[in-house]
Amino acid sequence: MKIQTPAKINPLLYILGKREDGFHELYMHMVPVSLYDTLTFAENKKQGLNFQIKGASFSEPDEDNLVVRAVRAFEQVSRIKVNYDILLEKKIPYGAGLGGGSGNAAGTLQALNYIFRDSTESAGLISPGTLHEIALELGSDVPFFIKPGPTEIRGRGEKLRDLPDYPKFHVVIIKPSFSISTLEAYQNCIPKRQEKFPSIRSFDDLNSQMNNQFESSLLVQYPVLSKLKTLLLENGAFGALVSGSGSAVFGVYNNKDKQNQAYKDLTCLQIGEIFSCQTLVNHHYF
Repeated sequence: MKIQTPAKINPLLYILGKREDGFHELYMHMVPVSLYDTLTFAENKKQGLNFQIKGASFSEPDEDNLVVRAVRAFEQVSRIKVNYDILLEKKIPYGAGLGGGSGNAAGTLQALNYIFRDSTESAGLISPGTLHEIALELGSDVPFFIKPGPTEIRGRGEKLRDLPDYPKFHVVIIKPSFSISTLEAYQNCIPKRQEKFPSIRSFDDLNSQMNNQFESSLLVQYPVLSKLKTLLLENGAFGALVSGSGSAVFGVYNNKDKQNQAYKDLTCLQIGEIFSCQTLVNHHYF
C-alpha cells in the first residue's frame, strides 16, 4: 500500500494562553495543501517493523520518529504485531510549520487501521474515537490529519470542526535555509486572551483577517521572515503569513497564472526551497 500525506498551512492562528497541562490554548484554522510526503507499506516475513526514510536525514533515533511512534501506539492498542517494511519519502520540509511529521503519523495510523480491519466491509479495526485519542497522544496537530480538510481547531488541538465553505486558493511556500523548533517558538510566543474570532468564507476575508500570533515574536527573532513575506506580496500574493510555528512562509493567490509567475520568479532568487500548491477541500489516504 502507498499513501500520500499532505502538508498544512494556518491562515488563522491565535495563542490564547498557557494551560495547566503545559500545553497552550489555541484557536486556529488549518487547511491541507497539495504538498505531499509518501508512505509505502509492504508486509514482510514476521520481521517486525523495518522503517526507512528517503529525502531527509534526522539526528533522532528511528524510535522517536512519529511514524514509528504511531506504529508502536497502534500495536499497543490493537495488540497486533506490525510485521511491515515502511518507507517514508520526504518532500515536506522539516521544522517548517507545515505539519509534515504530524501528517506522517496520522497517515500511518489510518493505513494500519485499514490494513488490519476485520473485513472488507469494515472502515477500520479501531473506532474513530480511539483513533482520535491515539492521534492526540502523538501530537497536537495529528488529529487534524486523520481526516484532512479545512478545519477550525480549538483547545490544544483536540476540538475540531469542519469548515466546508472555506475558499479554495493557490499557494506559494518558501522554506528558508533554517528550521524553527516548535518548542522554541512556544517558549518565545506572546499569548493574548481573546473571545471572538473572525470567520473566513471569501478571498476578501482572507485578505483582511489572516493572522498568526507566532509572528509577534518570530519576526523579531528572524527578520528574514518579514523579507520573505514582502517578496511574496511583491510577487502577486494578496496575503502572506508564517505557517504555524515557522520557518516556512506562504503566499495566497486567487489566480493560477499569478501563482505560476511568482513561483518561476522566486525560484530564480535562491532564497530557499520554493513550493507551488493549492488548498484541498479534503484528502483521502486510499
